[in-house]
Amino acid sequence: MDENKNLTVEKIFSLALNNHQKNNIEEAQDLYYQILKINPGHIHALKNLGATFISQREYLKAKDIYEKAIEIDSNSADSYSNLGIVFKNLGELQKAKDCFEKAIEIDPNFANSHNNLGNIHAAIGESQKAKDCFEKAIEIDPNSASAYSNLGSILCELGEYQKAKDCF
Repeated sequence: MDENKNLTVEKIFSLALNNHQKNNIEEAQDLYYQILKINPGHIHALKNLGATFISQREYLKAKDIYEKAIEIDSNSADSYSNLGIVFKNLGELQKAKDCFEKAIEIDPNFANSHNNLGNIHAAIGESQKAKDCFEKAIEIDPNSASAYSNLGSILCELGEYQKAKDCF
């Protein structure tokens, strides 16, 4: 990308975001890497690069990126949450659970982390804990369709069919 060598990091990041939003993933990745060569601690480039790898199901690459992001900013709830998604997709449910719990510890109002933690509890057969997580996600974000859907599914498992119907 020689044409980008004289651009500021901010301009390159803007180009990267634009490509990312247009689903030009390879171009976005190249630009995020270009930023990281200039500034290895650019947290937003790291997080977005990790997101591109998740979207491509390249979970080991995403894992490395999010772990690096957490080294730079250990109070990033979304980095922990995204790392949890990575671990879930790698089948490492305990590590995923730990990440979602850490994200919630950092930001108790992070609805997606509550929802994702509920999915982990559901996957390991802890239906009541899953229900509690989904309800908390809905309390935080009453418009979370996925939390309502997940809650409905777990309520079916618990035999609470009318409540499940209401969720669906």
